[in-house]
Amino acid sequence: MIEGPAGCNSAKFRTEAEVIQRLEWLNRAWLGTVMTLVFSHLAFAHIRILPGESTQGAREKYTMRVPNEKQVATVRIEGEFPSGVNIYDFEFKPGWKIDFKKDAKGKIVGAVWTGRIVPYEFVEFGMLGLNDKESSSLVWKFVQYYEDGTTEEFTGPPGSRLPSPVTTLLPAKRAEKP
Repeated sequence: MIEGPAGCNSAKFRTEAEVIQRLEWLNRAWLGTVMTLVFSHLAFAHIRILPGESTQGAREKYTMRVPNEKQVATVRIEGEFPSGVNIYDFEFKPGWKIDFKKDAKGKIVGAVWTGRIVPYEFVEFGMLGLNDKESSSLVWKFVQYYEDGTTEEFTGPPGSRLPSPVTTLLPAKRAEKP
């Protein structure tokens, strides 16, 4: 035991090993906190669709925000659109090419954006869509391709490492009669 003031041997004083163990634990806790602060932005850096809420039956401008999460360039994004929205128009960006995916009836069900996002940058792509009147949510699926051949698939459930973006559709408000 470490002796206290005036040679006091009290239970309040711990052995050197206990003091060292406590300091090591505090050091690990401090390091963990610093790491959490440094890397917490990555939790919010995934592909997102804005707005997060819309209305059933509404026309909406959806914005896909694509950050580059790696130290190599993003070169391609593939998107699969929810069945509960009819995407009919796209915002074109200089330096980017869009190829549409259509079903047998000619409805646009997805798109492939080809271009370049360098590290520490992001791009936003606008899309106009008509929400159906029945769906309560829209689940978007995206795959991000990097220059080094790696991919990230944003197709997981909410709370997963790579979740699909989700838009909640609220019921349309009925007009009140005067």
